[in-house]
Amino acid sequence: MSTPPDPELVPFVPGEVWIARAPLRFIGVQMGTRMTVCRLASGGLWIHSPVRPTPALCAGLDAIGTPIAVVAPNFLHHLYVGDFVARYDVPAYGSRRLPAKRPDLAFAGVLTDTPEPLWADDFDQVAVGASMLDEVVFHHRRSGTLIMTDMCQQADEGSPLSARLAARLAGFYGRHAAPRDIRWLLRRHRAECKRVIETILSWDFDRMIVAHGALVPTGAKAVFERAYGFVREW
Repeated sequence: MSTPPDPELVPFVPGEVWIARAPLRFIGVQMGTRMTVCRLASGGLWIHSPVRPTPALCAGLDAIGTPIAVVAPNFLHHLYVGDFVARYDVPAYGSRRLPAKRPDLAFAGVLTDTPEPLWADDFDQVAVGASMLDEVVFHHRRSGTLIMTDMCQQADEGSPLSARLAARLAGFYGRHAAPRDIRWLLRRHRAECKRVIETILSWDFDRMIVAHGALVPTGAKAVFERAYGFVREW
């Protein structure tokens, strides 16, 4: 079996936001995943949805600053949180379902609609509390970047075959969209969904990062509004 390539830290917003892509297979589908790193006003680095902390990736992080917080934004994006905590001795914060799912991790806090003091000067955030759906969406104010994991996904002709097939079935092939299973979960909690979407659209962002799919370097608010346009029909 071949060794997965080292994740590479790449600037998204120079001096402010970086991303790192890594392979990820989920129920047989090669989805790929993405870590986001933001510089805080304090100078420290905020790590979102961490990927495998290889020596090369850590060298890239060390070259731009010092990690001071690791965030697991939903109940699926937590695999390497423990590795980052061990490597950098930083506090970890998780979505509401993670403390029960990962009792091996000592979370410093559970993510809510209120930013933690460590990053309150830098981010807006909103937590989705709809039944099985468990995700916290972030807005990095200084760079105008919306940061999501699974609530909005995308795949196209450049994606692996398994990801293209899955995207066609889930309704996000060739466009950023809410997967059908997430739409179904949100439909069961319409008031909660409307609250979350209205909150996100009140933020001033033009860029968007998703864990699975293409980055949106400009025009992100319109992309997100189209992705969640179905909420207006409720």
